[in-house]
Amino acid sequence: MILLRNELNKIGFGNCEIQLIREKFGIFVFRIIAGSESYVGKYFSDEQPHGRKEIRHYELLQSIGVPTLRMVAHTECLMLLEDIEASGRYRLGAEEDISNCATARLIAKWFRQLHERGRGAPKLDCLHNIEDALSMKKIRRAIQKSKDNPFWATLNNNLEGIKSTYARLCNTITYNDFWWDNMAVAIDGSSALMFDYNCLTRGYAYSDIRHILSVLSKEAGDAFLDAYGAYSEEEKAFEDLFFPLTGLLSPWAEKFEDMLHSGELIKRLNIFHSNTRSAPIPQASSCGGSCQPRAD
Repeated sequence: MILLRNELNKIGFGNCEIQLIREKFGIFVFRIIAGSESYVGKYFSDEQPHGRKEIRHYELLQSIGVPTLRMVAHTECLMLLEDIEASGRYRLGAEEDISNCATARLIAKWFRQLHERGRGAPKLDCLHNIEDALSMKKIRRAIQKSKDNPFWATLNNNLEGIKSTYARLCNTITYNDFWWDNMAVAIDGSSALMFDYNCLTRGYAYSDIRHILSVLSKEAGDAFLDAYGAYSEEEKAFEDLFFPLTGLLSPWAEKFEDMLHSGELIKRLNIFHSNTRSAPIPQASSCGGSCQPRAD
């Protein structure tokens, strides 16, 4: 707490009362009481230098006009934000919000602003290192479980097209961490926003949309889509393929194996081709038990 107090001293809050809310992996979330005012802060210890990027993310979103909580002050490793519970403007999101159609519409407007104003996303890396996500090592390991499945030959023929499409589509800011407890909803029902920007990356809008729809109820999801408006069909076709494909190559592959064996993944690969600028490559009819991906 001494280091935290030292950082608060730098921004003129050294004598305030500190109430620790939680500490995890070297990130301290706390509330300070300064007279009649209260603020919520985050302190990123030396164990979490990577987490300090969230401070820059707040500044980035504010610079492009995406609504955020008000950042009162910051140092290189600490930031103070308005206290949602004391703001008089917002309430914290609640679990019930995942099935609240009105809240879904409000949050859709925030995500629309994020994706539209985030075009060109400066100084942000993509969520995935595509060469690692679709590495030959991972693909060969997955093939061993189902050598005779024709999907692998088709994937082999399309792998470079998938990689290049990912690089091209990643042209905006994506949030990547949607959940009800990262949400602030205006008390008067006029707006909502997400906070906690540690997972912000460069990506494509539909990856956020897919994740949000997986969290919201069916009715709230429909309301979200209606309020969000048009999205890229190419991005949807790509995400419908890319998400289960990377899942199939992960330690949690069993969750996606039914899509491989049922032919759903090949179907999605064909839909991807019909919605992308990449030239289609013929689908292999069978691996014949010996198909292996190219080494190049």
